Amino acid sequence: MKGKSTPIIIGTRGSELALWQANFTKSVLEENGLLVEIKIIKTKGDATQQWNLSFDKIEGKGFFTKELEDALLAKEIDLAVHSCKDLPTAFPDGLTVAAYSKRANPFDKLIIRKECVDERKLLNFKDKAVVGTSSARRKAQLLALRPDVEIHDLRGNVPTRVNYLREGKYDAIILAAAGLERLNIDLSEFVSIPLQSPQFIPAPAQGVLAFQIREDDTVLFDICQLLKDKESTVIASIERQVLHDFHGGCQIPLGVFAQQNEENIDVWISHATAWNEIPKRMHTIFNGDTIAQQSANVVRHLSNFKARSVFISSDLSDDDYIIRVLKSHHIPVSFQSFIEFNAIAFTMPTQADWLFFSSKNGVNFFFNNVSMAQIENCKIAAINQGTASAIHQLGYKTDFIGKGNDLLQIAKEFDALAQGKIVFPQAKTSMQSIQKNMSSNIISETLVVYENLAASSIAERHEEILVFTSPLSVEAYLSSYSLHSNQTIISIGNTTTKRLNSFGITAVKTAFEPSYLSVLDEIFAVE
Repeated sequence: MKGKSTPIIIGTRGSELALWQANFTKSVLEENGLLVEIKIIKTKGDATQQWNLSFDKIEGKGFFTKELEDALLAKEIDLAVHSCKDLPTAFPDGLTVAAYSKRANPFDKLIIRKECVDERKLLNFKDKAVVGTSSARRKAQLLALRPDVEIHDLRGNVPTRVNYLREGKYDAIILAAAGLERLNIDLSEFVSIPLQSPQFIPAPAQGVLAFQIREDDTVLFDICQLLKDKESTVIASIERQVLHDFHGGCQIPLGVFAQQNEENIDVWISHATAWNEIPKRMHTIFNGDTIAQQSANVVRHLSNFKARSVFISSDLSDDDYIIRVLKSHHIPVSFQSFIEFNAIAFTMPTQADWLFFSSKNGVNFFFNNVSMAQIENCKIAAINQGTASAIHQLGYKTDFIGKGNDLLQIAKEFDALAQGKIVFPQAKTSMQSIQKNMSSNIISETLVVYENLAASSIAERHEEILVFTSPLSVEAYLSSYSLHSNQTIISIGNTTTKRLNSFGITAVKTAFEPSYLSVLDEIFAVE
């Protein structure tokens, strides 16, 4: 019987990462009393490893999988282990995926040479940096966030790519976090930035291993269930179905990330038709219905997206990310704050260990009135990525950044990290959600640095999509005007949604987290 008296032959590419994956598979099977051997198969992708050749010239046609699949069909091997993100969605007749592994870190990582770091800039690297990546997906998302960068193609196995960075061929490179972690690559000489959703959406099924066999090998199919992870199987199936429905191989600028929540599955998609096009991006929820139908609906929606006029209740500029993205897709957009802000004089508390900022306004009003010497020993926390970006632009680094829209969870995560005295620079009318949910042994102080008042003059808005960015914006507008029946309402966060509800507005789309990235995801999701 295969695995008992006859070894299972695992086929793999010969790179360090591929061998790690094959040996991981071998160890799991051997722990269950099975005989296993590894056979290295050289693929066309391995033979085309020029360091500066673009992926879109070599990927999407099974360049990293075809020879392994040929070996399976020829019965030279019994099991092929693939990085799932490299595996085409259409298999040769006679082959199937028997199982998907537990997902490792699904995200990308930005690795920066220390002399190229600039913490005032988004993603923490200097202006006009040379960034190495050959992924069309990474190029499109990176250029959308940082249009000033110069992108150079990057090839080779993981250690080789890191070595190119070490040699100074690039200022920064982007790699999959899973590969770096599986190989335990030492990155201590660089600065590493995790690129997580919703800011940066990974490749479909990134971090998952796919175990491919012959369809008629029922014995090995049953054995492969030892390698299967139930949650990853659902997640990978959704992400790969979306990839399939976009008719794309690995070369298209498509990011898909699915995440299980308590009842349903959150799905983020970033899609462009070319690497130098700003992607459309959206957030949607998959429920218990068929994956195929839900994926088809989402892909059809994004592919046939109809531009609608948008108004955002905030002071922005044409250079802001959300405005650039909307205009690049010919979406009429206007913006104006419904709020007036006034500074309030304050005295910086002594012996503070942490500063926790819950808004960009809090950042700006605080730092306009303190010197660097007054806070040189303070660590800095931000409630979300948008607030962190405001801190970085002023030349300060952050030691904690909250994720998501659940303030209780953010408070819990910060509580586990923070020690000493925490100062919260906030608005006069702040709800103090974070400090109210901190443990009782934490010393905290609320520092009022500004007040916000409803603007004295507000015009009625007739755009099809209205984005409210604060509870006070809701109050200021709805105290004077009613909504029109054709208007779709998007809220930047839960507290803003609650204020809308108090005015009887229940048909509200709430951003996944209080950031303009998440607002964009909801704008593109509007039917």
